Amino acid sequence: MRSNEQHAENNGRANQAWSTGINPHELSRWLGDWYFAWCWRRKMRRLLMLDCAGQIRLGSARTRVSAGAQMPLALIAARQAEWRRQGDAAS
Repeated sequence: MRSNEQHAENNGRANQAWSTGINPHELSRWLGDWYFAWCWRRKMRRLLMLDCAGQIRLGSARTRVSAGAQMPLALIAARQAEWRRQGDAAS
């Protein structure tokens, strides 16, 4: 396969993604929610690591931080989207 044929094939897949009906504004919100979820879970895991190393003390918050570190990204992203929608409605 020549490179121009490969690029033409990839272009067809990109058009297929846009044909799903998601507008760019919604797509950017969706990506933002997933990025927030990934960063938040990473922060919870880092806090647990620092607590285990003895660099910080989580105390009574350890159980909540541990639960947050094990939470699926889809759940965190859904919560973030809901919080964002509530904030948009209040404005």
